[in-house]
Amino acid sequence: MLLEEKIKSLINEVQGEFGVYFEDTVDGTKILLNENIVFSAASTIKIPLVALGLKLSEEGKFGLNDEIEIKPENRVGGTGVLKTLNRNYKPTVSDLMTLAITVSDNVATNQLVDLVGGFDNINEFSKSLGLNDTKFQRKMLDLKSLQEGKDNFTTAKDLGTILSLVAKDECVSKESSELLLKMMKMQQFRQKLPNLIPAITSYDAKATADLPDEGKVLVANKTGDLWKVQHDVGIFILPKGERYVISVFSQKLAEDYEGIETISKISKAAYEYMIDKYNY
Repeated sequence: MLLEEKIKSLINEVQGEFGVYFEDTVDGTKILLNENIVFSAASTIKIPLVALGLKLSEEGKFGLNDEIEIKPENRVGGTGVLKTLNRNYKPTVSDLMTLAITVSDNVATNQLVDLVGGFDNINEFSKSLGLNDTKFQRKMLDLKSLQEGKDNFTTAKDLGTILSLVAKDECVSKESSELLLKMMKMQQFRQKLPNLIPAITSYDAKATADLPDEGKVLVANKTGDLWKVQHDVGIFILPKGERYVISVFSQKLAEDYEGIETISKISKAAYEYMIDKYNY
């Protein structure tokens, strides 16, 4: 069965709405399914935020090693570790970025929003990359804004687009692309896209290597989830250097586990397609 038909079959097996973007960055092959459906972005919105931070750092607005004081209003609950640490601790800009990606730290994310100049700057940057349906409108766990109808939105195509740029070393610059890719390789939440394939674990000594060992695949991913909403987006690197991108978004799920399982199965189908295509 062709990969596109396989993915269609998988998403038709469960209740819910799915958006899918797949790209083989070697030859440009793409599979787009419901790619323009707008979803609540959840924590996938942290990718363009960090990318903008890297851009501003390159422009000299601040240094990656600058220490930042966390504002009281940015201290929220949810995912992350900064909420549990000494309030006098001042993480560096690089720490904030890494925490926002690898453990989806909400405190770090909120502080980064201020650091890059707010929502308008993030949205303008996203548009400049071709992320036409991505809107950052509220900080993490700002429930008041959510009740007012302000949420963060994106599509499978938009996140696939920015990850394609990262995979090709074209997001901001080669150096910034490599830094963002390295952060995503250290992702701690691995229960979706990496789950059913021979992915190198985030705690492996080779987690941030350029290439995986034979029979393995490097996965640099970022998850997002809310109630009955499950997303995961990632860049995959095969042992001979081939790269591919998967962006899967889901909403209106009957059960969260069904979305998680479907994302894992889509990833497995794509992996099998790629290793067959490139004669592994």
